[in-house]
Amino acid sequence: MFKIAWRSIMRNKRRSLLSLGLIIVSIAVLFLLKGYFTSTFEGLQMMAIREYSNLQIAKEGFWDKSVDRKVLSKDDIAKINEILNNKEHVTDYTRTLQVSGILGTEKRSTIVSAMGVETDYKQNISIKSGTSLFPGDQDRVIVGQGIKKILNIEEDEWVSIMATTIDGAYNAGSLQLSGSFSIGNDDADSHYIMMPLSFAQILLNTEGVDKFKVLLTDTKLTDRTIVELKSDFKEAGLDVEMRSWEDLAAFYHQVRGLYETAFLFLSMLIFLLIFISILEIMSMSFFERMNEIGTVRAIGTRQSQVFTQLIQEALIIGVIGGVLGITLGWIAGNIVNSLNIIYTPPNTQEVPLYIKLALKNGIIPFLIVIFATALSTVYPALKASRLKVVEMLRHV
Repeated sequence: MFKIAWRSIMRNKRRSLLSLGLIIVSIAVLFLLKGYFTSTFEGLQMMAIREYSNLQIAKEGFWDKSVDRKVLSKDDIAKINEILNNKEHVTDYTRTLQVSGILGTEKRSTIVSAMGVETDYKQNISIKSGTSLFPGDQDRVIVGQGIKKILNIEEDEWVSIMATTIDGAYNAGSLQLSGSFSIGNDDADSHYIMMPLSFAQILLNTEGVDKFKVLLTDTKLTDRTIVELKSDFKEAGLDVEMRSWEDLAAFYHQVRGLYETAFLFLSMLIFLLIFISILEIMSMSFFERMNEIGTVRAIGTRQSQVFTQLIQEALIIGVIGGVLGITLGWIAGNIVNSLNIIYTPPNTQEVPLYIKLALKNGIIPFLIVIFATALSTVYPALKASRLKVVEMLRHV
């Protein structure tokens, strides 16, 4: 039956080429879209981990919308340090303290969200001018490049910051600008600054910190590490909670949800396009081959065999078209990647257009096309196999 189906395909070249062309283009488009979305998701994941680390540890209730600020005490910090130092999957960690206040010069000021960080911890940010914070810095600060423009300041100039302490009193201090940075978001670059943790603690009049940011050897170990740390923290009597980067990265989930919805919608459109087109092509083929099918039935071929042959023809075209479509998509993806195209997404800076080329990105498009091709052939195949031999032979 397979040989007969293949010969039938080769004998009806125009119909077969039309079906193949439609399938190849459809799969190539879906393959490219899937590759683009996959690379975007991976980029967003890297950005999220760069911002939030793999997981964060904070006082119980820290992420709740509570009026009272929850900070880890000096004793809590010591216990957590000891536990993290004994974890083989933990590559690095740092303590941070959030400060909200007003940063300004004699002429200008702006509201900022400051992060007190340990200066010996490598910050995953892109320095745009000057330098980052170095170990031993006490009164230095780096600001988002948007803030630098707003305040019109240069490296080594002094700025003042005013904030509210943990107890609700006002406090202020002076910082010297070391440089400016960018995290890839224009709005964030106009509000974020980083200062030494020690300066932030003095400004807020506390010895505590808000949270620990923890990096792991492998992102896949995040959930496992959280489970292990929960047990360790419980034994140590620590009243803390943890959040993974997935819990904290709301923007990542928003973008992923949008792209996945778009891919689903496009997949449905292509499914309908292939279904309707192949249905029309196979129906036309049935009328063109009425005498052929009638003759085959007249020599003793059963209805099921005719039905199977027509389905096999569709599946052969679908499989060949799928393989060629993925091949075309792979070639097109390599061309796009080699062109080094740059574009600017909303509220972010320029990024390269990159399509991840992986065979797994072709699985869903391949299955969609095979299913649509096979399903669209069922009705014409049933109709062709159930007609009476006499009626079909009249067309001879």
